[in-house]
Amino acid sequence: MPKKQTTREKLLDITFQEVYIHGYAATSVDTILKKAKVPKGSMYHHFKSKKELVLAMVEEILYVKMDSFFKFEKEEGKSVQESLRHTFVRISKNKLLITYGCPLYRLMVELSAVDKEFDEVLTLKATQMKEGVQSLLQVGIDIGEFNDTLDTEAFAGFMLNAGWGILSLSPTLSTSKSFMVQSRYIFEALERYTN
Repeated sequence: MPKKQTTREKLLDITFQEVYIHGYAATSVDTILKKAKVPKGSMYHHFKSKKELVLAMVEEILYVKMDSFFKFEKEEGKSVQESLRHTFVRISKNKLLITYGCPLYRLMVELSAVDKEFDEVLTLKATQMKEGVQSLLQVGIDIGEFNDTLDTEAFAGFMLNAGWGILSLSPTLSTSKSFMVQSRYIFEALERYTN
């Protein structure tokens, strides 16, 4: 029997869905409460404000989702390039990502420039992701798959930014196929460093 969600967990899950799809500014506390079927007093028992609720959602839900959506690690028996391609194929099959884009990127665009606290928590996750890709590329250099002229830090940033940019197209223009066609150029750029 599945564990029943606590009020706090319900609020965080609904907040993730609403903020991801509609953005921070367009998401109201009343909508979150209505969808979670939670009275206002219960929310304020857990969170003092909408901002506090969304910050908690970022750290407890969004961080985990980002690790799941963008799993950059070398897979057993595969090269680094094959592992990266597999990650991009998984991304292309994720209907939420294709339809709405990267939730971290969307929040960064909306909030980083206007709120220091949001900028800190969102930048932290973006930095961790970049470091993860950088480490994976370094593994490729260490095992001789890539030559040592590959600037792992710069290429990791390019790979993430290009992927997020492709995902940021409007839902009308964003398809699984277009994501794979456009992301092909990331891998063509990586080919330059292949031994």
